Amino acid sequence: MEPKHCNKLFSVEYSIYVPAGNDTAFVYGLNYTSQQKKLINDAIMAKHSNVEQVGFIDPTGKPELQMAGGEFCGNATRSAAAIYLNGKEGSLKMTVNVKDNINAGVDKNGKAWCEIPLYHGTDVITEREPGIFIVKMNGMVTVVIQENIAKKYLKNKENLKAMGMNFIHQYNLDYSEAVGVMFCEREKGLLKINPIVWVKSIDTLFYETACGSGTTAVCMVEAFLNQKSQEIDVLQPSGMVITAKIVYSEGEISKATILGNVETDGNRYSVEILSKEENYMVKRRIGAITPDKIQDFINLYKVFRNPPYYEAWTDQMIRDEYYDLLGDGHVCGYYLDGVCVGLITFRPMRLKDLHPIHYEHPEKVAYLADITVLQEYRGKGIGTCLMRYAFEVLRREGFERVYMKTLEVGKSMSYGIAIKSGFKLLEGVTSVDKMERLIKERNEEDIKIYLDKEL
Repeated sequence: MEPKHCNKLFSVEYSIYVPAGNDTAFVYGLNYTSQQKKLINDAIMAKHSNVEQVGFIDPTGKPELQMAGGEFCGNATRSAAAIYLNGKEGSLKMTVNVKDNINAGVDKNGKAWCEIPLYHGTDVITEREPGIFIVKMNGMVTVVIQENIAKKYLKNKENLKAMGMNFIHQYNLDYSEAVGVMFCEREKGLLKINPIVWVKSIDTLFYETACGSGTTAVCMVEAFLNQKSQEIDVLQPSGMVITAKIVYSEGEISKATILGNVETDGNRYSVEILSKEENYMVKRRIGAITPDKIQDFINLYKVFRNPPYYEAWTDQMIRDEYYDLLGDGHVCGYYLDGVCVGLITFRPMRLKDLHPIHYEHPEKVAYLADITVLQEYRGKGIGTCLMRYAFEVLRREGFERVYMKTLEVGKSMSYGIAIKSGFKLLEGVTSVDKMERLIKERNEEDIKIYLDKEL
């Protein structure tokens, strides 16, 4: 359905700053609702694929920073301090997200710094498993995975986001405003982090180029283990360094500060924002891929020809798959300005399905067959939206559970989306699928794991 008119609601101006490689957009103005902040966040990220977070400031007023998702961000806080001080040496006290008053500033070498708001309780740092720690800070919870444990996950960095979400759900941390998962390693003699950061209210998930809060959490664990203060240079994925200073006294961490470079291109940008209703009606739509749009299905399904699948799907095979799914199920696409960029298919569980789990009422169980998003549109919440849409349809049709199968943990995009959407891994339940491949080096057989969810 198209609206009769599409009036522009408002426009915003912003600049982009880069703290240690972590591109951050700062919008000029503070008086926005939470819905407007999300719209602005999404519009800026759609325009600048390099931007990983959006903050709101008013350089003409008292120092204040509001993050689009309400999360605390150390890199954004120290960057905002540099903006308010016009890059000159000095210090200030800044209100962050209305609730925190943060000391921040710029040192004599032009590096920006800020204190990190600490959580005070008996469970600031807890070891959940050997080498895996949960660190609580105000506005942020971080999972720190030390080097000896992280190395097995770092063998395939393309799947770190999925692994990060797996840890978030495994430890039931999705109550927090923001959650980081830091996979640690050593490079060039320095401690290095690989940060995965999820922000709840705006539903963003990034493998960040740098993370100040994550840097702090990793160094807090070092202080906790060594029972003494620490000052550590931590290498970021950007190749730059953030220095964390942790003060440990009388059995607790009493202060934490981060310090590092902040750069900007000096430009001022603007973007026009539509109202929420207009934005979704005009630009975004989830709906059936009807036979007259079968080419959309073919274009999306070709993703399975790519790594890690390398499946030998011909256009005719894809057409046959489309009509098979359409016979008793749903084939739906996610459309942006009329272009299909995501796909989900689901149907009732069939008696011929070789599912290794016995369901007492299989007629109440649905099968989620496929979900994929074009590479350039991933990380924007599209897969999650498709999942939610499928759940709504299945509930209306009377289904009580839905299951899916995918490649082994860490090998597919769909695993991360599934875990984020509430699916639970069925431990020890696997099957073997055989598929003709496009390259000889790729084994024809796949080990498939199973997940399911109560609707």
